[in-house]
Amino acid sequence: MRPISLTYSGLVGVPIEEVFELLSDASRMPEWLPNCTAAVPSPTKKGKGDRHRIHFERDGRKADCVVEVIEFVPPTTYAWVEIIHRRGAKTFFKLGFEGGATRITMKHVWTPSGLRAWLLGHFYRRRSAHRMFDGLLQNLRKALTR
Repeated sequence: MRPISLTYSGLVGVPIEEVFELLSDASRMPEWLPNCTAAVPSPTKKGKGDRHRIHFERDGRKADCVVEVIEFVPPTTYAWVEIIHRRGAKTFFKLGFEGGATRITMKHVWTPSGLRAWLLGHFYRRRSAHRMFDGLLQNLRKALTR
């Protein structure tokens, strides 16, 4: 199966360094990642290869996920791959300077494991991917302007 890739972007009215600091701090993920209730950061210092455990809860359903940081280039690029739960799903954040603001581009790449997963991915992508990114962007704005 071919990978499914979704890309979204938006602006946050704070400097790029502050946005990168928030995104790369695993202990602050519940502040901006939709449906995230807790995050257990890697015991090592931040950087490529760190693994973090993330707990999600939505509509009473709980899920755990382990992500590994695959790109860490301050202050422009941060990315992870999911190790447990949606194995192989990758999320990339590209930050760019836009005057006094920061442009955030999020790309999510997922390779379906079979035809059923591919069909579900195409159906649910239209319903929830844009809403999830919009929620993420709103949460980032709130966390950064406190």
